[in-house]
Amino acid sequence: MEVNIHYRRLSARGTTFYREGLVTNNGQRLTTHSVIPIEARLGLSQGFWRQHMLPEGTMVGSVRNHYFYHEYFHILAVYLESGELAGYYSDIATPLRKVGDDYYLDDLFLDYWLAPGQPPMALDEDEFGDAIQQGLLTAEQIGNARATFARLGEEIAAGIFPRRYIET
Repeated sequence: MEVNIHYRRLSARGTTFYREGLVTNNGQRLTTHSVIPIEARLGLSQGFWRQHMLPEGTMVGSVRNHYFYHEYFHILAVYLESGELAGYYSDIATPLRKVGDDYYLDDLFLDYWLAPGQPPMALDEDEFGDAIQQGLLTAEQIGNARATFARLGEEIAAGIFPRRYIET
């Protein structure tokens, strides 16, 4: 079974539509898995190379998404073509909401990248600041994004993120 995810970026990028394979939906978390089509692997991998998250030439093969109904983030587990875990990309985003048969969430700009054996990377703080200046976020979204980003930073430092959320 597949699910439709509408991922809105509150910027000129707009909404991206993803069709993902359903793994589980327990009412707290929706988990999906997608094998990246061969023709899309290079483009996706290049995005990771540009941000120095993966060594150039390393190819992404699949992803597993963990979306949460009551958390202001989601976790993307990124796997190489070999099946090895490349890392976790966590977007600060609104909680997942279901409308009809589809699912929706909004990107709140802040992100973390966690790769095995590497220091964590906090990403897009400049984009978050720009979004605030441009009036793209509500006061509630700003507060929730900041609080969640800080909490996840503490959980990363304590060694409990993302395991705490994806192994239950």
